[in-house]
Amino acid sequence: MKRWFRLVIGAAVLFSVAGCGHLEGYLDIAREKGMSAEYMAALKRWTRSQTVYSQFETRVYISATFRGPEFRQAYLREYARIYSLGESEQKAKADIQAALASDFTEFMFYAYTPEKSSNDFDRRGSVWTIYLLDSQGAKVHPVEVRRIDPVTPVLTEFFPYVNPHYGIAYHLRFPPFAKDWAEGSPIKLVFAGVIGRVELEFGGR
Repeated sequence: MKRWFRLVIGAAVLFSVAGCGHLEGYLDIAREKGMSAEYMAALKRWTRSQTVYSQFETRVYISATFRGPEFRQAYLREYARIYSLGESEQKAKADIQAALASDFTEFMFYAYTPEKSSNDFDRRGSVWTIYLLDSQGAKVHPVEVRRIDPVTPVLTEFFPYVNPHYGIAYHLRFPPFAKDWAEGSPIKLVFAGVIGRVELEFGGR
């Protein structure tokens, strides 16, 4: 009886968090709130999601957005549109983003796990390991995994798959990883642990 109750609750939370497992549901909501079609198209292009199940029970749900050049430009344009930024303000923000991009390969990801203690991606001794896999199978480990706290309306509007009532959002940085991107080869972002394995593929032609 207890296990069946957990399955029912897990399913209910999954529908609330994952929008029936489809990113499009979140994008529709964001459009209704006034986000531009241009920005939502960029978000969809550079966001991947996956849910891992075990015997119909949700083990982990992750959505991640690659904050590459195309997405950063779309984000800045949308931010400038919403906040009516002038040219000098836009340039200042763009310069900051460009400086960070030269130092890091960045992602933003959101994770939900039924057991809150398993949502510990930013902690030393985490049950998860995170890495990028290039087209040759080489691993690149992150230099920073940081929990985003507090979660502001800006974050939830620009990344509508983030639901702070159920999961946690993280900022993820790797060393510069430009070669494969420049060549158009796909790169996988991997979250691996005893709970499950999530592989999200970005890029490629």
